[in-house]
Amino acid sequence: MPNQRNIHQLAEITKKLNDSQAVILTEYAGLTVSEQNLLRAEANQSGGAFMVAKNNLLRLAFNSKYPEGLPRDVADVLRGPTAILFSPDAVSAAKVVSKFAEDHEKLKIKTGIMDDKVITFAEIRALSKLPSREQLLSSLLAQLQAPAQALVRQLSAPIQNFVYGLEALKIKLST
Repeated sequence: MPNQRNIHQLAEITKKLNDSQAVILTEYAGLTVSEQNLLRAEANQSGGAFMVAKNNLLRLAFNSKYPEGLPRDVADVLRGPTAILFSPDAVSAAKVVSKFAEDHEKLKIKTGIMDDKVITFAEIRALSKLPSREQLLSSLLAQLQAPAQALVRQLSAPIQNFVYGLEALKIKLST
């Protein structure tokens, strides 16, 4: 009979799995508790959640989300100590876990799932190199504003040149 703690953790994993756009499975063996807490804090800052979970609970949660069967790539990595990073944004999740893995060699990225598709370690690394959503939005906004700014400069240039001409004429006449 399952204990209450496992039932509660399974419900939490299932909810986070359903609410997340991306999940990244990692091996955390060798990380200290303070390092795990640091990773949790970084994940929370980006809107995600990092938690250590039993592989059986992860299998049950994945099976409830994917009734047709757990993707084979995911089933193969659910061995040994496993931690999972849930995130509403795949790029921010990849950035957090990749940066942390670079700084802490003991954290190993196993695999991930983004938009119900399995992503490999290489794809996670590629995602981590993309600009963040906010950077992309600010770049788009700048591109959208550029034509309007150019139009304003073109419309104000003749008036500005006229004022410069009057100023030069004033200086010439006063000397």
